[in-house]
Amino acid sequence: MRNLLVDTDFLIDVEKGKERLPREQLFLSVLSLYEFIRGRKDYEDVKRIMESSFVIVSLSNDIILKATEIYRDLREKGEILDERDLLIGASAIVLGIPIKTRNKKHYEKLKDYGLKVED
Repeated sequence: MRNLLVDTDFLIDVEKGKERLPREQLFLSVLSLYEFIRGRKDYEDVKRIMESSFVIVSLSNDIILKATEIYRDLREKGEILDERDLLIGASAIVLGIPIKTRNKKHYEKLKDYGLKVED
């Protein structure tokens, strides 16, 4: 079984019935968890469900350092990337696993740094 990091937008599509969760070992960035529950009334219950369904990826030192390296390189090139996308993408890069997302355009810039985007 492969590992796969799930992005917030894909998770929302799963909830709406537009997509199905792949049969993989699924990981979820703590940032995606926050994005997914922050506007809900039942956020505590949903958080518990997510934590039992996914491996939650915290922001480790390695992830923060990778995100910083990428940020500095992109900034030098005059390019910007949303901080959350940068940290979520850096998580997948450090873990060495692909990301499942609808926002492929958001993550295009990270492919040069080793990010694999799942189709």
